Amino acid sequence: MRRISEVGRAHPVVVGALALLTMFGGIAVWVYWTQVRVEHVEVSFAVPTAAQLTATDPSQTVYRIDASRSGITYEVDEHVAGVDQVAKGSTQGVAGDIVIDSADPSASQVGEIVVNVQQLTSDQALRDQRLQHDFLESAVHPLAYFRTTAVDGLPAGVVEGTAYPLTLAGDLTVKDITAPTTLDATATLAGDELSIQATTEVLLSTFEAGPIRLLGFVSTGDEVRLTFDLVAVDAASQEVPTLIEAPARDVVTVGGPAPAFSQAVQSVLEQSCASCHEAEGVGSSVWKLETAEDAAEIAGGLELVVGSGYMPPWHATDVGIPLRHDLRLSQEQIDDVVAWARGGGQLDVEPTTPIVATERPLPTIRDDVEVVMSEPYDGSEEVSNDYRCFVLDPKLTETSWFQAYDFRPDQIQIVHHATAFRGTKDDVAELAAKDAADPGPGWSCTTTTGAGPQFLAWTPGQDPTRFPEGTAMRFDAGDVVVVQMHYHLSHTAVADQSKLVLERADGDESTLDEVKFSVYLGPAEIPCSTQESGPLCDRAAVQQEIARDYGPASAFIGDAMMMMCGTTLEDYAGMTSGVASSTCDRRVVSPGELLAVFGHMHERGATYRLTLNPDTPDEKVLLDIANWDFAWQRNYIPAEEIVLVRGDVLRFECSWDRDRKPQVEPRYITWAEGTEDEMCYTTVTTADRR
Repeated sequence: MRRISEVGRAHPVVVGALALLTMFGGIAVWVYWTQVRVEHVEVSFAVPTAAQLTATDPSQTVYRIDASRSGITYEVDEHVAGVDQVAKGSTQGVAGDIVIDSADPSASQVGEIVVNVQQLTSDQALRDQRLQHDFLESAVHPLAYFRTTAVDGLPAGVVEGTAYPLTLAGDLTVKDITAPTTLDATATLAGDELSIQATTEVLLSTFEAGPIRLLGFVSTGDEVRLTFDLVAVDAASQEVPTLIEAPARDVVTVGGPAPAFSQAVQSVLEQSCASCHEAEGVGSSVWKLETAEDAAEIAGGLELVVGSGYMPPWHATDVGIPLRHDLRLSQEQIDDVVAWARGGGQLDVEPTTPIVATERPLPTIRDDVEVVMSEPYDGSEEVSNDYRCFVLDPKLTETSWFQAYDFRPDQIQIVHHATAFRGTKDDVAELAAKDAADPGPGWSCTTTTGAGPQFLAWTPGQDPTRFPEGTAMRFDAGDVVVVQMHYHLSHTAVADQSKLVLERADGDESTLDEVKFSVYLGPAEIPCSTQESGPLCDRAAVQQEIARDYGPASAFIGDAMMMMCGTTLEDYAGMTSGVASSTCDRRVVSPGELLAVFGHMHERGATYRLTLNPDTPDEKVLLDIANWDFAWQRNYIPAEEIVLVRGDVLRFECSWDRDRKPQVEPRYITWAEGTEDEMCYTTVTTADRR
């Protein structure tokens, strides 16, 4: 039997984008992966425009905020890579008018205060770039507003130089969310200047922006402390600037000589970073790495994510078998990047020196069979995450074998991910009925597609997939492909007509080993913790909700999982610390050469392990992930030959931590299709041995 060498490049499944943060004054933390393609925001340091007030009485004076002498600061508790700290950022991009009535202070007014959130700047450029993209969505919502509805504490008369304590009640609007907010303020009038210092606390959860939990790497508190330090001048006698200077960043040099960028750092960036962060790379919406200057500007961020091992992303540990395509840096490479960053991120090359991704050979795919969506699908921005299923008919009249495939999205800026399933000729009528029952091309499918098994999972940046020589997947006459598309439309909605390309297998089909995809499912039961309560902490209430959202049968999937694995609800009832786990042993379904393994959980996943023949002398850990990352799910490919035979046992173990994704309303979590629900899901790819 020949050695089946490889299953091509790993192809990750990202079922939902990792959303981190933030709101006005929020803290954008270290997430490098997102599938939402947003153009880079070039920040203008123009002062925003606010509605101007007018004096209606000689006793009234309009004071206009002078942005060059004003600022708004945020503070939030942050735990990053094992270190507790307070993250701070600020902006001078603020505008607004205040009318003071010296004869009748109760007639004074506070106009709307407008803040340019694109200008928020912290000590980390990478944090700020992240904030300017999806988390504040500042390309679409560059401004935040505070609109005062009442002022309490106005004096009977105004004495210059006296600080008056005031309370400003109003509404804070960030993106499209408005919430009541109260500022505790002090106002002082001196000549033609009015000074206002104000503070408040807002909750990230109020604005659906946190608190942040990122896989044990980053977490934040829910409370954000905002400080307003405003100087307003008499608008009749003084002009206020319309531009402010971009803030300068302090460069902190930590002792000792640093390695030269050209000798120790540039090659690491070109080999391990540039392919994702170049102009069209999947990480370019977070950070573009095109020149040496791009790296120097975020040296502190590189120190953090590289030094902690968060980047490049590779979540399998060394507990399991050796795996191909290990993305991790060597300790020497990590030390070099960290030392360079701590040395101030100095460059010994021209700042404009290009950082060019190291070329690597990519599989080429012949377009033997091209299967395209029958007509374009034009979604709506009113549905920011649109899950849509389409039947793609390859019009096969005989059994066909395919050794490679390539999914080609039409509109990369909205195609978040795609999965593909093989439907048989017996499925066609039911699939057609689903399509006909939903207006427009395809049908809404947040849950199952009605076809199987799954053979493709695509995300932006994925290479074409080629199976090992001598292996292929089989399609029978009349089989169709059902593609579930996840469109992210919060920024734009354009018509998409994506397609799948299949390459037929070469040579004698009778000698081919068939590639098979086996799915193994286990329980996911996570009771509310002892610190949580509410009507949805009752599992039966959650089942009713699941039945309403996904159909009656969906409510009993969790029960079926426990039955298959020989467990009961009592086995999970005591898991009330917020951490829960499940274990299930299953016999191998499809024996053969092991090509790849894939584990899947949702956003509360903590650890995952797949073990072959556990508790025996032949035990092998096929995949161990000690720190689950919902945003980085991939097929892992063994580096050595492993053959699964009938009678072999696979044990899959999943654990979850509720603290990784706090809930606004506590609820019992069980198996279901939604991202707020959970799964313990394993796919094993094998090739039959002859």
